[in-house]
Amino acid sequence: MKSGQGGTGTGWKKISRDSSDPTVTFESRIFASFDDDQECRLGELCLHLLDEQKRTWTDCRRGYESLESVGKRIVKCDGFSVTIQHNPGRVTSTEARVEKDEIALRPCFLCTDRLPAEQKVVLYRRDYVVLCNPMPVFSSHYTVAHRQHRPQTIGENAATLLRLVDDFGEGWTVLYNGPRCGASAPDHLHFQVVTGACMPIENEIAEEDRLRLMEQIGDVRIYRAGCLGREVVVLESNFPGDLVIPFAAYSKALTRVITGGSDPTEIEDGRGEPMLNLAAFVKGERVFLLVFPRGAHRPVAFYLSGAERIAVSPAVAEMGGIIVTPVARDFSRLDTSVVEGIYREVSIDGDTAERAFEAMELNNEG
Repeated sequence: MKSGQGGTGTGWKKISRDSSDPTVTFESRIFASFDDDQECRLGELCLHLLDEQKRTWTDCRRGYESLESVGKRIVKCDGFSVTIQHNPGRVTSTEARVEKDEIALRPCFLCTDRLPAEQKVVLYRRDYVVLCNPMPVFSSHYTVAHRQHRPQTIGENAATLLRLVDDFGEGWTVLYNGPRCGASAPDHLHFQVVTGACMPIENEIAEEDRLRLMEQIGDVRIYRAGCLGREVVVLESNFPGDLVIPFAAYSKALTRVITGGSDPTEIEDGRGEPMLNLAAFVKGERVFLLVFPRGAHRPVAFYLSGAERIAVSPAVAEMGGIIVTPVARDFSRLDTSVVEGIYREVSIDGDTAERAFEAMELNNEG
């Protein structure tokens, strides 16, 4: 972390400027910087950023104020539970049009030259910026966006996700939505970071007999999680970086199974990436990477009209057990059978999951 003028003794530099200036430059947006010479955790720095943005950015303050009054209720399912959250502020994300022609018609809202004038950033390791999400799902909710406009893909960026886990430390969860299953900006590489243990799945996988060991490579263990209503693969290790190669092996195997053995570059998005969501966090001495392999972007009911439509678009939060409903009618009517049906529709089936493990080529990775 870079210390200097404006610091508070915690080892970071705060840069001040009138956030209402519409001609704000990138340099003037920088609230603080984080790099290898850090003197405090990245999470601590980002909490300072959020406090500042709530004071100086009206939309951010209102977004968090509205989060305090969102409706919540728990739905118990067969072997697991979910929290239904009625959050009208998330309607834009839920209804996002992510077809290539639609993306081409709109400006990218994650490019720094198009951010609101009041928005500040934490410059993360020179190549990324940490942004406060002004329409949060969680009590501390950030977007970590690349400074360059490049496609959302995890292949060569898994190491960055796991480095974020290490830099934030315990008490935080790093999230990733694939370009075809939840990312509202599939044209711009980004992650999300939220306060830890905020999704039911994080506690459920720790329950006795929940995990079945499928592979072990040195210190890394790979499990299938059972009785969760959707497919969940769990990778666990003492060191974040050790998960990169095993995750790549699983991802490539999943692609081969889904495409029937075709070259990974031939799948729909052209980048060799299967549909998946990711959540990573530290618990004690271990690092966990949760993989949600997907079979569909949205359930059939999302595309219906009238009273039959259900405006639920599962991304990583939903796969983790926080189902966001911007429409009040959906908040009231989502019950056990509907929730279980949504998960069945958007997750891969058990046979595909088993074949993906059989197709892993761990000795050839790296």
